[in-house]
Amino acid sequence: MSMENDSSCAVLPARERVLKEVIQIVAEFSAVAMDEIREHHTIFNDLNWDSLDVVECAMELEEHFGISVPDEVTERIVTVGDIVDGVLVLLAQPRVEGS
Repeated sequence: MSMENDSSCAVLPARERVLKEVIQIVAEFSAVAMDEIREHHTIFNDLNWDSLDVVECAMELEEHFGISVPDEVTERIVTVGDIVDGVLVLLAQPRVEGS
């Protein structure tokens, strides 16, 4: 059994897994139950977020996924799916040690 496949899954998790984890995090900042949050929900209209919720969620995503979320990414977020896509892009970027 090869360990290469296992390590690549750890580096680039499947979209469904990231979606599930993002929904768990998003639910912490929403008045909407986790099992009711969908990928197409808008963060400002459907989830009633404000800019502080976006910043706090970005900080939680950084801690949870071990990534750095630049302002340019948070400014483009409209839906829960946008958050997932942003996390996947950031996870795919090479990490620089000591940064």
